[in-house]
Amino acid sequence: FNPHVWDAILDVEYDLDWPPPPRGNPTQSVASMLEDERGTPVAHQFAQASSVIGRQRLIFRAAVPAFGYRQFRLRRTQPGPEPLAAIRASERELENEHLRVRFSGDGSISIFDKDAGEELFRSPGGARAVVLDDPSDTWSHGVGDYSKEVGAFTDAAFRLLENGPLRGRVRVRSTYGGSSLEVDWLLYAGSRRLEARVALDWQERLKMLKLSFPVDVDDPRPTYEIAYGHFVRQAQGEEDPGQRWIDLAGKRAGRDYGLAVLNDAKYGYSVRGNDLRISIVRGAVHAHHDPHKLDPNGEYIWQDQGPQTFRMLLVPHRGAWQEAGVVHLAEEFLAPVPVVYQEIHPGHRPLCASFLSVDAPNVVVSALKLSLIHI
Repeated sequence: FNPHVWDAILDVEYDLDWPPPPRGNPTQSVASMLEDERGTPVAHQFAQASSVIGRQRLIFRAAVPAFGYRQFRLRRTQPGPEPLAAIRASERELENEHLRVRFSGDGSISIFDKDAGEELFRSPGGARAVVLDDPSDTWSHGVGDYSKEVGAFTDAAFRLLENGPLRGRVRVRSTYGGSSLEVDWLLYAGSRRLEARVALDWQERLKMLKLSFPVDVDDPRPTYEIAYGHFVRQAQGEEDPGQRWIDLAGKRAGRDYGLAVLNDAKYGYSVRGNDLRISIVRGAVHAHHDPHKLDPNGEYIWQDQGPQTFRMLLVPHRGAWQEAGVVHLAEEFLAPVPVVYQEIHPGHRPLCASFLSVDAPNVVVSALKLSLIHI
């Protein structure tokens, strides 16, 4: 089911009973065919499910009509030639038709935009996990920005998790002090977007963690999502609030170019020059209010300690963020895709249908309410 009022290509993952993959080849399974309601084959692959006993995770991309549904059928078939892969994946690299992603020893990444013919980031790379000094109170009274770097996550280890015809996935683990950071980077065939699934175990105090994205553009202009709109701010390093996405665009070779970063859990950002940073966690004392001074021997409850997870989507784009469809992408990225598993049985509904659509590209339907007025 597509919960949006525009036609969308949805990334679908669903755990189901399916024979385990051949030993030594975890991205393959028993020969299968995935078809839409017209019998058209759909590219797909299998990965490890949440449960490791008798289940596999089916992965595919589904084109579904606006606020509607579409039926797909999975069946066993005879083994045939391996499908041509548009994804090339190794422990230190992901590549498709549009992007080439490489991983550095500190866990940061480089992205070569093959369509633009240039690197997206300036040195020292994107998604660098920067640790900053943060001795302020719970509300950071009197603090306008966080700029004093005291370290960074490093000593990265890499593991290739998926190398299928549809998607590649690389896991990067890095550490700082007593904290650990695990990022799964996912790249689909034919996509200009790079997804990150992040698992952080934060154990630092009086420090802050930001992810840095030094976008290689001149005259940088940061745009923040606000409620049902956007706001353009100055790139002077201040800590500013935003909602699901931030975009940093500017000029490259005289043309507009930029990067939008979407996420599902973080709402603090800063941009100094061309360095876009997302605020991830702090390590302040709970309910500490300036000017009260902390007792060096005191026992306190520290904020943001322990494990947490969140997701990000990196969207490099030529032209303005509006042309890249960032608003629609944010809606799709943050809305779970409803999947209803059915065994084969008769039915009276069409196999594909739409209940509601909007033809204005700048309109998003965010709520439907049943009328209580009886006519």
